[in-house]
Amino acid sequence: MPLPVAALSFDGDDTLWDFGSGFVPAITHAARLLSEACGGRAVTVGQLHEIREEVARRMPGAGFGEIRRAALAESARRLGCERPGPLAEEVYRAFLAVRAERTLLYPETGRVLRRLAASLPLALTTNGITDLGPLGLDTVFTVVTRAAECGVHKPDPGIYRLTAERLGVPPAAVLHVGDHPVEDVAAARAAGMAAVLLDRTGRTPGALRSLDGLPALLAGAGRELPAGPVRPAGPVSPADLTAG
Repeated sequence: MPLPVAALSFDGDDTLWDFGSGFVPAITHAARLLSEACGGRAVTVGQLHEIREEVARRMPGAGFGEIRRAALAESARRLGCERPGPLAEEVYRAFLAVRAERTLLYPETGRVLRRLAASLPLALTTNGITDLGPLGLDTVFTVVTRAAECGVHKPDPGIYRLTAERLGVPPAAVLHVGDHPVEDVAAARAAGMAAVLLDRTGRTPGALRSLDGLPALLAGAGRELPAGPVRPAGPVSPADLTAG
């Protein structure tokens, strides 16, 4: 018999906010800054992506920020820039600033999270580095578990066990919501949590299509929430709350 839901965990990128809305302009800005600093030598976003993937393969277990810094430094070296390390740091800070300014929450995120937070502790469990402050979410979460901070990356179930430990509840009493079937759903279930897939495209049968379906799903499983507007839930049954 699964435990009642005592806390909620959420993925960040493409679950609570649109990752591409901030990343695309940020990486485009980074490419332009590198080109300008290196005598106008052309560098494309595609080239930065390829170099980032090469660097990531050489740095297993490293955090996203560490990999991005190293990839920018490697890009600067290949462009023949002077002082590639310091330049990479400058470009990385500018990259983060644009991401923070341009990243957009999904329309229902703030409203639904604040409603849920009125009766349940919320956690963010993420491999990402997005700053919560500019999104207005810095006071919503009781716990924030970042791979870069704890050294455990999805899909390692250990990051979810750490979130449950920080929440002070057994993993079986936590429901995790995320957009990735392996990194979010399978990994959270391997840690003993319940997990629900969020697919905003609507292509996955049984998945939530937005966070608006979550309060009704929890209420259907016996967890009542404070009254508030709820749009129709996606095609998810209370049985989906069972930990795998």
